[in-house]
Parts: sequence; C-alpha cells; structure tokens
Amino acid sequence: MDMINAILIEVLGSIAENERRKIRARQREGIEAAKKKNVRFGRPSKPLPDNWQQVLAEVHSGNKKPLEAMRELGISRSCYYRLYNKTQN
Repeated sequence: MDMINAILIEVLGSIAENERRKIRARQREGIEAAKKKNVRFGRPSKPLPDNWQQVLAEVHSGNKKPLEAMRELGISRSCYYRLYNKTQN
C-alpha cells in the first residue's frame, strides 16, 4: 500500500511539474511578445514634485535638512533618495 502511494505521489508530482513548465513557457512567450510591442512593465514613475529644484537647492546649501525637505515635499525617504539619485545622474 505504501509503495502504491509513493508511486501515485511521484506521478502526480511529475504531472504538476510538467504543467508548471508549460505555464512558464507560455508566460515567457507572452512577455517577449509584449516587449516587441514596446509594452512597459512595472509601475509608472511619478513626476518630480513642482518645487523639487528649489527644495533641493536649499538642501545643498545647508539651509534645510533632507528630513525637512521630505516633509515639505510630502514624499517618503525612499522616494526622496530615489529622486535625488535620479537627478544627480
């Protein structure tokens, strides 16, 4: 009885693995087709805040700390530094 269960589990596992391979192949084909059509993936980027340059200039001059700038702009720390690094390049 245990041997039959082991064989059954092995067969079902093989079927599931094969199905998963098929799904991933179809997914890969769909992604490649979308990329050929210039479809963009991921979340769209947000535009810079209107007063970004002014606030950044104040931070560079030492009149404002980055934390104060984040509060004034109404953005998170990670968003601030992502935008900061993006504008520095």
